[in-house]
Amino acid sequence: MKATTKTKGKLLLQWASKRWLILGLGASISTLALLFPQQLDRLELGLMEEAQELRGIRKVPNRVVIVGIDDFSLVQAANSDLSKEAELQTLQSWPWPRKAYGLVIERLVESGAKAVGLDLLLDTPSSHGKTDDDALAIALQQHIPTVVMGAQVLESRGNIAGLSLHTPHRNLVGDGSQFQLGLLNGYMDRDGAIRHRPNDYAKELKTTLGSSVPSSLAVSLLEAAGHPIAAETPWHGWQSLLDPYGPAGTIPTIPIWDVLDPDRFQQLRESKIFDQAIVLIGPTAAVLQDLHQTAFSGQTGMPGVEIHATELANRLEQRSLLFQPNSWAWSCLLGLVVITTAISVERWEKPITRLAALAAISAGFLLIGFALIAQLGLGVRLLTLSGAILMTGIVSSSEATLKLQWQRRRLRNSLGRYLSPAVAAQIASQPEEADELLGGQQADVVILMSDIRGFTSFTQQMSEANRVPDLVKRLNYYFTEVVDALHQEGATVDKFIGDACLAVFGAPIHRGNQQEAESAIRAALDIEKRLRTLNSQWKKDGEPSWEQVIVLSFGSVISGNIGSSSRMDYTVIGSAVNTASRLEKVAKECQKTIVLSEAVANLLKPTWNLEDLGEFPIRGQAHQHVYTVASVHLP
Repeated sequence: MKATTKTKGKLLLQWASKRWLILGLGASISTLALLFPQQLDRLELGLMEEAQELRGIRKVPNRVVIVGIDDFSLVQAANSDLSKEAELQTLQSWPWPRKAYGLVIERLVESGAKAVGLDLLLDTPSSHGKTDDDALAIALQQHIPTVVMGAQVLESRGNIAGLSLHTPHRNLVGDGSQFQLGLLNGYMDRDGAIRHRPNDYAKELKTTLGSSVPSSLAVSLLEAAGHPIAAETPWHGWQSLLDPYGPAGTIPTIPIWDVLDPDRFQQLRESKIFDQAIVLIGPTAAVLQDLHQTAFSGQTGMPGVEIHATELANRLEQRSLLFQPNSWAWSCLLGLVVITTAISVERWEKPITRLAALAAISAGFLLIGFALIAQLGLGVRLLTLSGAILMTGIVSSSEATLKLQWQRRRLRNSLGRYLSPAVAAQIASQPEEADELLGGQQADVVILMSDIRGFTSFTQQMSEANRVPDLVKRLNYYFTEVVDALHQEGATVDKFIGDACLAVFGAPIHRGNQQEAESAIRAALDIEKRLRTLNSQWKKDGEPSWEQVIVLSFGSVISGNIGSSSRMDYTVIGSAVNTASRLEKVAKECQKTIVLSEAVANLLKPTWNLEDLGEFPIRGQAHQHVYTVASVHLP
């Protein structure tokens, strides 16, 4: 039992050691999600806003109307001295007399408005005198159940900082006990955007300032209009956020001037736009500086009154944008997803395949996230998940690239023992095909075999002179030159047998019979030239020179890694090898350095100037003509 547990532990350790990079990435992403939740929240909320804007404008519930103190109304008021209406002529300068708001409230109620909310904080006496406050107070008193006045929690500055609730001035509401108030505050996130519903912020402020803090303007308006406030049972820990309907002005907005001007108001009344509507009065002009960053706000900003109208419309639809909270469970899930996805793509060795697969999965999750936000109002943290999967793809493909490069380097170093650098590089660049190329194939090739004449007697002389190290050193010099000449022409060095070297042109990569034959003859002439250079140097050193024989044959062979389980070598077997071995005897008889079989000569004619040495018997084969080439006749 102990042995089994130990074996399992060892296997688990081996498994983990092979995947330390992915395991580390998963742990890192989980840790980052736990340590930097606010930064991740900003990314997710940014995705939500992008999804909302890509979704486009949504239909606003009926009977939610804004009466905006907009740029048009301010311009009209500035030129109201031209109006025939005495009431309008008093609006030339800002702030307007409060009796104008009283007139607007009266006309909205007359037009059938169920509730009217003032997104204005009137917590100081009117600059136009008490009679102005009295005029508004009369209008408010007449419509107590219908009108909701604005209140606001302000932060005091100085030595004693704190929060205080500011309500309408007593000139307007007396002790205020009869009037419905609506909180105008909106909660700003760290980036300055308003995403939370104002009433959720009002609930937080109640915990600090007590029950005197009213509900938000939207909720108070619903109560004033007699709409039931739906009981909220949000999912555990999920946040309910505003779900805007579109850019500023998407919620029907009427210039306040159209309500103040009698002719324009008559047209509005006939349109019944205010009939059974919940109306919010508030500033929308940029100069009044009540613009905020939200979804759809762009560079201009969203008027505060439209933010309250958005909450009102959301609650009428019983809809909000639910945002998934960050938690330790979600952070751990991210790490688990990273590890799982990385392991699932390990079967694909190509880096681009891994990256493409995980990038596609990442994009899929991102699209699902967009769809959930746009269609269902669910802000699931799929941006973080998508980013984690994409990061996994990058790391996994990078790891696969390094592994592939290491495999290619190892394969190239291994192949470099007998293949030319160019051929080794070509095979190493496609390691997935290496097994097919080296595992065994039949091909027509040119065989080159070189041999030193009289090497046996030379070896005996060096041994008797106790110069065996010099013999080995000299043989290595010679083979270095031979191999270099062969590799330059793309040959595969099969083996060394004493003083002989066997090379193949056309395996494992075949370039065409004629090209292989021409490469072989050029290599033979180069080897001959290199030996002349070596002999020249050896003579200067007082050493005897060497003579060599180089034979070329052509035929079909079987090539591949051949050997035992403990040792294998790439080699070739077939009649062409046997022919080369038997042509060596012909070359020595004819006293020629380079000898070609008839099949090789046929491949080289008429490009090369060849000499027919006559017909010779080749053991195991029919008689055939043998050829040679003069070293000086290079084409």
